[in-house]
Amino acid sequence: AFGTELGRDATPLEADLPRFVDLNKEFQGRDAMQAIGIRSKCVTLLIDGPEDADPWGREALYASDGTRVGRLTSGGYSVVFEKSIGMGYVRPEHAAVGTKLKVKILDQLWDAEIVEDSPYDPKNAVIRVDG
Repeated sequence: AFGTELGRDATPLEADLPRFVDLNKEFQGRDAMQAIGIRSKCVTLLIDGPEDADPWGREALYASDGTRVGRLTSGGYSVVFEKSIGMGYVRPEHAAVGTKLKVKILDQLWDAEIVEDSPYDPKNAVIRVDG
């Protein structure tokens, strides 16, 4: 999670930051966080979106049956993957890696897939040439 993924709307557990939360220790907000449970999960998506526009955040995410299951919180273009990439929150039952979703960009639905958090180019196949 980063920047717009963190805020008052999500708990550290929903933001996929469990390593920073020890539920065995007492802390302010622990009981409330446990009572709320996990309403949504922070995920990373690769998006087959339009070539002339990237997601910025707040775009709706839909399941294959058309049900709205979440929203993007941030996005942009990935030079490594040559497509848009975004982060957002989805219902827990739709948060598994490999889940196919649709994202609404420019009033049109585009294919998206949930991927591992912080995807990268492990073979460094795309080398930066910007200086």
